[in-house]
Amino acid sequence: MSHSENEVEPGSKEPTHAESTGTEPTSGPAALRKESIWEVYYPRHVHSDAEAVPIASFPMIIYFWPSMIVLLGCGMLQATSSVAPATLGLIAIAVWTFNLLVIVTDLDQKKFVISILLMLLLVFGAWVANLKEVTVVGDVAGWFGGLEITLSTQAYLAMGVVLLILFLVGMIQPRFDYWRFESNEFVHYVQPWGRDQSVPRIGSTVTREVPDMLELILTFGGGTLLIRREGQVVARIEHVPFLSRRMIAIERLLGATRVRNVSHG
Repeated sequence: MSHSENEVEPGSKEPTHAESTGTEPTSGPAALRKESIWEVYYPRHVHSDAEAVPIASFPMIIYFWPSMIVLLGCGMLQATSSVAPATLGLIAIAVWTFNLLVIVTDLDQKKFVISILLMLLLVFGAWVANLKEVTVVGDVAGWFGGLEITLSTQAYLAMGVVLLILFLVGMIQPRFDYWRFESNEFVHYVQPWGRDQSVPRIGSTVTREVPDMLELILTFGGGTLLIRREGQVVARIEHVPFLSRRMIAIERLLGATRVRNVSHG
């Protein structure tokens, strides 16, 4: 599978006097911003220096926020009779199908582009067939147009509320199970027990992967963060929202001077 990575390699620059002697810069802790644990949900002040960068793996329910919003919205709209029930049914099924695609497919950059091109080709083919009055296309379009998919208001609201509850439960987990990227080590915390795993910064690389473009879109630039030592993956932090933004803070923290795009075929 093909995917892209952003790799941060601590210590890839020419060593300064402080690095060669093993000492920290004199401007260290006093000049650093104290991070908030709530930044596991959204990274703030990524362009300023912080003591650490908190980051956590989120459960896959994070990808179902479109279905949650649409189901609740359809229930409310149907209750006010402002939109035709069949229209709401088609919208709900379409969004639910899109969410299921995130679970059952892995569309890396190449596959995503190919899928978009195939969809455009299909639309173009249908348009040409319609111009030539091909009956098959008209029959298929008429069949979809004649679908009367309806759900009760209670069904919309019940499904939406279930997703909302599961979403909120899933959002609690990162607050108590998270990583803290510090200048000297990467520490995994599981509250209330505390430190669970520690990876020294020296000799480690931090890599961002984008295994699926749909996941990237639904998590607003998210992806997977890998910690490697001696070529081996020692920690894998998956389903991280806003990861592209977090990488800015991680790069500042690690003092990396080389961030490169790596393509695997």
